[in-house]
Amino acid sequence: MPEGMTVYELPDFDWAIFDCSGPCPKALQDVNTKIWKEWLPGNPDFEFPGRVNIEWYGDGDPSASDYHAAIWIPVKKK
Repeated sequence: MPEGMTVYELPDFDWAIFDCSGPCPKALQDVNTKIWKEWLPGNPDFEFPGRVNIEWYGDGDPSASDYHAAIWIPVKKK
């Protein structure tokens, strides 16, 4: 591991993965808002266990209209 980097060990979670397409940061911000204001509060099956979430960034130009990224949210059954 390179100097200055930190390793984080995450508990074994199930993950809800939300794909995102479009220029960043707006496209990612829009998906993030929908996750936290719509999907999670309205989901009868899952809740957020209060840990971390992960943002994945694809290759290419983040300002491109077809740029691909994703947000991973750990979830647990209610």
